[in-house]
Amino acid sequence: MLGKIALVLFYLLSPAAVLWACNRWKILGKIGPVLILYFLGIIIANLNLIPADCAGLQNTISSIAIPLALPMMLYSCDFKKFSVKTSLKITIVGIVAVTIASFVGFFALRGGLGEEGAIIGGAIMGKCTGGTPNLAALKVMLDMKNETFILINSFDMIICFLYLVMLMSVGIKQARKFLGRGIYATDKEVNLAEYAEKNPYKDFHKKESVKQLVKVTLLTLVIVAAAFGVATYAKRYDENIFTVVMILTLTTLALIFSLWKEVKSWDKSYDAGMYIIYIFSVVVASMANFRTMNYEGALYIILFQVIVVFGSFLLTLLGAKLFKVDGDTAVITSNTLINSPIFVPMIAASMKNKDIIVVGVTIGLVGYAVGNYLGFLTYSLMNIL
Repeated sequence: MLGKIALVLFYLLSPAAVLWACNRWKILGKIGPVLILYFLGIIIANLNLIPADCAGLQNTISSIAIPLALPMMLYSCDFKKFSVKTSLKITIVGIVAVTIASFVGFFALRGGLGEEGAIIGGAIMGKCTGGTPNLAALKVMLDMKNETFILINSFDMIICFLYLVMLMSVGIKQARKFLGRGIYATDKEVNLAEYAEKNPYKDFHKKESVKQLVKVTLLTLVIVAAAFGVATYAKRYDENIFTVVMILTLTTLALIFSLWKEVKSWDKSYDAGMYIIYIFSVVVASMANFRTMNYEGALYIILFQVIVVFGSFLLTLLGAKLFKVDGDTAVITSNTLINSPIFVPMIAASMKNKDIIVVGVTIGLVGYAVGNYLGFLTYSLMNIL
């Protein structure tokens, strides 16, 4: 029990410590709190500092963090900047990029993937356009072996972690150089020298801020409860759509309330949601214990996933260049397809661009919807070829 209490306190307080350090030392500010928290989580996981019976606790915290954070971060988003045309173009580009990367990986490695090569290809295609729920659904649809599913799911965490590190360290910056920042981004980069002076958390303790945060929290809890109820009802008809319905309902309700003048004026809601994302970051990273994974006999599956994840990112950038889509939209598209909408707020925070969240979540929901279809179609084609 004491171990669990200590772990919860670590999860709640470590973001505050990291934010303080980022304000104090410019070098850490350049790295960014999300990336630092990711590394911190990885370190404590792989030094065996987390009690063995805390897996359930970690899953619970990571599961409730995003539903709480997402509405808070959407209240102040400017939905007027959302472009259906641009989002449609980049969604198609992103899906085509994953498709090409999947077939390239399949033909390059089919000799080592064995008899389940087409099944693996279809499952990874579905996961990288939708998310883990699509991977789980395709396991059943394609009759994948349990051992294969465990390998794909386990290594997906490592590869996607490296992918996120790449995005937050160099990917976003290089994409903006290649494609431009676009209409969603702020007019200029944040001046890190002024970061400490503009620390959004420094006056959270003031009376007016506390009142606002209480309102933010109460409205968010109402939205989460409503979304959970709708998703639970929908689950009675289809087990696999709970997450899709939950995120769609959360997003819709948050955007509706953002039209309310008072809600729009809440200047602490985004930062409150961002703090929850910081907690989510360290929790998720602390669940990736590389020492417990079985690497033997999985080389080809690992290489396949690396080709699809990183190859599709590069292809998405090239497609965005061809169709004149900005760098922020291209990056958030690749991220939301590879990692699902759950990770959209994290990358939006690294971009310092809250308005891109609506774009990322919308594209991610499309990915959820088509992931199973694309996965099964990919499997069928690979099985024939």
